[in-house]
Amino acid sequence: MLLPRAEAFCAAAPFYEGKTLTIIQGRSAGGLGDVRVRTAIPYLKKYLPGNPHIISIYVASAGGIQAGNMMAKTIKNDGLTIANIGTSIFVRAASKDPTVQYRLSDFTYLGAPSVGGPYALLMHRLGIDSLAKLKAHNKLRIAERSVGHTMYNVGRIMAYVLELKDPQWVVGYESPEVDIAVQRGEADGKTEVLYDLVHNRPNWRQEGFTVPVLLKNIRGRGAEAVPGFPKTETVNDYADTQLKKDLLRFYYNSRPGSSVYFTQKGIPEEAQLALRQAFRRLWSDPQFAKDYERMTAEPLEAISGEEIEKFLQDVPDDAKIKSVMQQLLGAGPIPPAK
Repeated sequence: MLLPRAEAFCAAAPFYEGKTLTIIQGRSAGGLGDVRVRTAIPYLKKYLPGNPHIISIYVASAGGIQAGNMMAKTIKNDGLTIANIGTSIFVRAASKDPTVQYRLSDFTYLGAPSVGGPYALLMHRLGIDSLAKLKAHNKLRIAERSVGHTMYNVGRIMAYVLELKDPQWVVGYESPEVDIAVQRGEADGKTEVLYDLVHNRPNWRQEGFTVPVLLKNIRGRGAEAVPGFPKTETVNDYADTQLKKDLLRFYYNSRPGSSVYFTQKGIPEEAQLALRQAFRRLWSDPQFAKDYERMTAEPLEAISGEEIEKFLQDVPDDAKIKSVMQQLLGAGPIPPAK
């Protein structure tokens, strides 16, 4: 006897049963973004009906843009692949970067575990312990992974708003190598998530590191976000022109959260429903929150896929802002701020 359609749907095996879900990470292995994903995988496996096998592959080229292009152009939209990429790829799309082959509307957003930041500009053995000393220094060398990486973008925006004197970027490092490069004197400093700094370098001040300035997170929090961290000036307080203010608004709205999960539009309905429900349960799981903070040293401040979509819809559509942002995200000199 044929089952009614609803009964047949309920009787069917879960979509992910016996399958493998691949997470494309737009980064190299070993950094904070990778830790965020690896901490979540056992919970996703538990919450996805059918308990699929879950694997990660790493596509670090072009600050995550190659991974975004793959999701839009080459990955089959069968529900078996999702992405987790630093939000620099959204800034690049919003600013009309010519290397971007995707649109923000090509994807369905599943959420992110962190609102991102606050971000520290971390200096090493130069005695730059105040914003005045930072602004007086010429040709600071800042080590980063690659042009377009989230942390590269953060540093460039800091330099633009603060009008630093001819800063230089030294790129090409894998995530674990950035610290080593700074310690060896290959660069004067780096940018880093403040939680990551406090967790990974509890003796950072004794080791000759200083933090002269922070960039607030999308919730408007600076040093107060990390209990016990000394009061520190923020880049945001030095946005002294309308263009700088508009640029920061563009940046925050086009990169809500950190380590955003998304998939293509048009995947099977059963897969989309299963993914959305699994991520909702993930973000509200108190044990995951404990594991996440233990592994990443940052609190779980999850932002839903729906919230991410709303942020992206509010990105200012202004040609001047987009032009400046394109220059900041590229490899050339910092554009003049005035």
